[in-house]
Amino acid sequence: MHLFAYGVLIRELATGRAAELIAPLGPGAPATVRGALHALQGKDGGWYPILLPDADAGEVHGVVHEASGVDWAGMDEFEDALDGPDPEYRRLPLVVTRSDGSTLAAQAYCYARQVPEEAEPITCGSFARWLADTGRQPIGLR
Repeated sequence: MHLFAYGVLIRELATGRAAELIAPLGPGAPATVRGALHALQGKDGGWYPILLPDADAGEVHGVVHEASGVDWAGMDEFEDALDGPDPEYRRLPLVVTRSDGSTLAAQAYCYARQVPEEAEPITCGSFARWLADTGRQPIGLR
C-alpha cells in the first residue's frame, strides 16, 4: 500500500502530530494526481490544503510513500476521516503518477465536504509552492 501526501503530511511541512505520523516513512518520491487543490485557514491561523480528485482537472503535486509503516487509524483521526456524521476527509485510492511516468494506486485524503466559499484555489497545484509564493504558513495544530 502507498500514501500520497500533498500538504501538511509532506515532511518539510509537517509539524506536531503530522510529523509524528510520517516519521516512520522513508523520504518518498515526487508524484502527482489529477484534481483541484484549495487552501483553508485553520484555527491557529495557518493553512491546510483540500484535494478534490478529478481526472479532468490539473495536476496536484505531492510525494508518494511506501506506507507499510503508516498508523492508518492515527492518520484517519488526524485527518478527520472517521466514519460518522460530516467527516472532513475520506481516504480514497487514487492513481498516482511518478516523475518517470509510471503509475500506481495510493491512498490519499480527499475533501469530503462542500468546498467553503473562503477556500482559496491553488492553481499551481502545489501546496508547498503556494505557501512559499504567498508567504503563508501551514497549520501547526489540527
